[in-house]
Parts: sequence; C-alpha cells; structure tokens
Amino acid sequence: MDAKQITRRSLFAGAGALSITAVLAACAPGATKTVYWDNWPYYMDGEADGSFPTLKDFEAKTGIHVEYATKVDDNNTYYASIKNQLAAGTDTGADTFCLTDWMVGRLIGDNDLAKLDYKKLPNVTANLDPAFKGAGSFGDFDPGRAYSLPWKGIIAAVGYHKVNYKALTGKDAPATLEDLWAPELKGKIEVLSEMRDTLGIIMMANGVDIAKFTKADFDAALALFKSKVDSGHIRGVKGNSYIDDYVNGDAVAGIVWAGDLIATNTEAGNQDLGFVLLDTGSTFATDNFVIPKGAKNKEFAEQLINYYYDPEVVAKSSIGGVFYVPPVAGVKEIVAKTNPELAANEMLFPSADTYATKLRHFRTLTAEEDNSFSQAWSDVSNGVV
Repeated sequence: MDAKQITRRSLFAGAGALSITAVLAACAPGATKTVYWDNWPYYMDGEADGSFPTLKDFEAKTGIHVEYATKVDDNNTYYASIKNQLAAGTDTGADTFCLTDWMVGRLIGDNDLAKLDYKKLPNVTANLDPAFKGAGSFGDFDPGRAYSLPWKGIIAAVGYHKVNYKALTGKDAPATLEDLWAPELKGKIEVLSEMRDTLGIIMMANGVDIAKFTKADFDAALALFKSKVDSGHIRGVKGNSYIDDYVNGDAVAGIVWAGDLIATNTEAGNQDLGFVLLDTGSTFATDNFVIPKGAKNKEFAEQLINYYYDPEVVAKSSIGGVFYVPPVAGVKEIVAKTNPELAANEMLFPSADTYATKLRHFRTLTAEEDNSFSQAWSDVSNGVV
C-alpha cells in the first residue's frame, strides 16, 4: 500500500491502546512463543486492512507472536502504570517498551532494567548509527548502550502552514524563533507540551548550549515562554493533537515534531505544512527499546530488537509511514531506490552536517532538577488549550 494512501496517523486515529492481537491473531494460530511490546501511537508501518507488514514478517521469520500495544501516550503516565512492578522486579506486562531518553536515564539510575545481551544482537553491532551509540552522542544517558537501544529519533523544529503563514506575515517561512513572536501571529502559535523540546529550542535561541545549561538559563527561557502564554500569543501547548489545529487553521506556526508534519503531508498528498531547522538549534531525542528486569521473555524481546536493526526492515517501515529518524545505518540508501524524495528529507535522514551543527540533545537532569523544572513548567503550561 502506498504511504499516501495510509499512514501511521490514519491507521491509528482514534485507536487508543491497540493490540496487534486483534489484527494478527489469524497469523499465529496456536502460537506458544510470544513477546509483549508496548509503544507510542503512530510508530508502526501499516496496511489498509489494519495489519503491520514488518511485524507480520517477524512472526513468519521467527515463529514468535507479537502482542503489540500502543499503551504509551506519555512517559510519566506510562511509568506511573508500571512503577510498582519495576521497583519489585516483577513482570510489568511488557517484555520491551519504548520510552524517551530522559525517562530511560531515570530507569537506569533506579536499576529497573535488564542488561542487553549483545551476543543476541548482531544486527545492532553491525548497523547501529554511530551518532546514537552512547557517551558523547545522543545516547549519553546510557554510555555504551548497555541497557537501551534507540527505536526512532525525534526532531523538534519550527513548523508552519505555508499559505496561512504567508497570508499573515507576508513572509514565505519563519527563519528564526523570533519570527514566531511577530504581532500578526498572536493567538496562532502552538508549542509542544514536552518541556525539553519547547524550552530547549527557546534556550538555544537565547544562545544557550542545552547540553550544559544552568538554572538561570532555564528560568530565563521559562519567563519568555510565560510572557507569550500570558499575553495570548501562544494559543496552545499540546502533544500530538496540535497537528489538527494546523490543518483546520487554528494554528499557523510553532514548535512541532517534524515526523508529524511529514506524515500529515504524505497522508494529505500535499506539502501544505513546512518545517525549519533553526540555525540556533533544534532538539533531538530518541525513543528507546528497553527490557525491564521482570520481563518473562527477554530472549524474544532481544530477537525483536535485533530484527528492527536490519536496514531492509527499517526501510520498509520508513516507506510504510513511520516518518521518524531511523538509528540504523544503510536505511537511507535503500529508501532512495524507490522513494528518492523521502530519502532526501533532512527531517527523516539528517546529514552528518545537520547532526553536527543543528541538532542538540537536552542534557540529563538531576532528580532534584527534574522535579523542580517539571513543576515550574507544569505551572505555566497546564490549562493552555
């Protein structure tokens, strides 16, 4: 199925927590080997019949049935649902799940995760993109990647509706964060509810290195953000739902996840939504596979992870509608053979120069910082429609 006909968004719209059982049960009659995987919505290639090609291929290849559930809608709420089991080292119900860098760092610090067995992960050894490997890179929360492996990379950038932005400002596209604060855009700006992305981009626009920012840097960015909320310039602070506001015209520009815009354009069959990697810097994070200590099927989980480090598999997933940065070397070249336009998209396949000059990772917070910064962010952002 062509990605223009079905994307992650159209496949999962309104689905909530969706188990692969409902759509793949017929593929694994009498299966005795099962792996349970919890993930975020919009993260799996799909067909019009509701099935997932790469998961079907994994089942056929290994004989392991996959119970795939989109149970993760927020790092904190998912963690709250399993924290007691994690603390006790008992089964959480998932053999593997995918969470964002900072939460994975917390789980590692709390000794909640099983160490990965690289003898069972040959594809990872061969194909993990060096940018994601560990110390000094986008995996600095897990040096050497002993406990986690990236599922997808996430770029936060400035997004805009091309026609509406031009109509209001007279400009073709925003070039700086300051462009979002133009008076003509009052009440038309939306930003992400993920603190690290929104305040990270604001801090970088203030000239701050987010790999080593101070409390004063954070407070200054939060004060600017608060002023824009209080004045009504920022109309919304949202998760994935912001994309609907761009489509219906309520939002014209703001801070977005690039993969969402690529998917929306692909689904609509147009290029109405644009995105900009700011020269001052855009944030980059990863959602990561981890295996909790209490997992009942660690070996099967490692087979699943290893499977998703096959470049051919990941290329199929990317072409099939998962428009986030793959951490697997060689995928771009395979995609280019059938979809050169997709392969040329810097938001999906960043160049080495883009990694080096425009993408930055929000530093790991101490437990005390995490509590105080998150509370301060919540106090300002909650209730903004």
